[in-house]
Amino acid sequence: MSIQKKTLCCAILVGTSMLLAACNDDDRKTSNPPATTPAAETAKIEGVAATGKPFVGKVEVVNAQGKKSSAATINADGTFSVDVPKGAPYLIRAFNNNAAETLYSYAVAAGYANVTQLTTAAMYDAYGVVLGDDSRDDLSEFFASPQTQSFDFEEFEDTLVQKAAVVVANLKSQMLAAGLTAAEVNTLNVFNYEFEATASNKFDNLLDLVKLNYTCGQLACDVTYEVDGQPFPWNYAISTEGININFQGTGVVTGNNCLLTSSYSISFPPAPAVSGQSKTCYLNFPTAAVCGQSNSILSGYLQNIQLPNGAGQVSYDFSPISGNCPAGAIKVDYATGQVSL
Repeated sequence: MSIQKKTLCCAILVGTSMLLAACNDDDRKTSNPPATTPAAETAKIEGVAATGKPFVGKVEVVNAQGKKSSAATINADGTFSVDVPKGAPYLIRAFNNNAAETLYSYAVAAGYANVTQLTTAAMYDAYGVVLGDDSRDDLSEFFASPQTQSFDFEEFEDTLVQKAAVVVANLKSQMLAAGLTAAEVNTLNVFNYEFEATASNKFDNLLDLVKLNYTCGQLACDVTYEVDGQPFPWNYAISTEGININFQGTGVVTGNNCLLTSSYSISFPPAPAVSGQSKTCYLNFPTAAVCGQSNSILSGYLQNIQLPNGAGQVSYDFSPISGNCPAGAIKVDYATGQVSL
């Protein structure tokens, strides 16, 4: 999905949910709907599973309490989408029927996540560090029961950020050779750097070069690496100076946030129309040009609303802002989908 379409969908969902909340407040004055059992809350994890070529198999996700999703088939282009019981953070596993290769990844919140040999490498390194030398470092055991781990997830995430930087540091020259810029490399988080598993994609071309062999025996697990068909001496203690990554962005640097203003007008005849306005501030928006008022796809978009007892319209206007989000605006991290008031 393109940046514009993805963002527009998010905006419509936020604006519409606020609108329906306002409408429901008005509707409750005139009716008493029957009580219903609320559906179990779920989070959506979607992204790309690939090792250069799209990964052929399925994806499962488990939350921090050990509640697992159903297995979702990975699409032919490597993309996937999984609904998992809410309870961040989330562990992700891509596997196939032959179990010839299993990949692991991690998401701090609902939203986008990659599952590749590079996320597996960072997971393996971080898991071994937090558990200590006495562990097999078996990621399958971690995935099977994350709630039983003796460490704090916050500690694991701090370590995982460091180890994601170690992955970049080890492969920095290969990333630059693949066509990524120095700025991209120094902010690239392998867990949430958005890419497509196609021959024209620079990051995917890097994945084509890197092979990870991950095996677990009764006493220990071991990882070896190859780059361009040759054994690669992985340096677990390599310097990561100048590499600054986190789990709150996609690795796409932008100096602007994007403000969405949603204006609605709904009528419930014979009562007067109900109108109002809300503001949603998108953090880590990819480019200011996409968010600008001159973008006809985003700015001025109108949505018709049909309700059982009324109807109306919502308009959406986007504008870039260089400073902080305005007071009272709902904040949505574009990269992770996290919402805060």
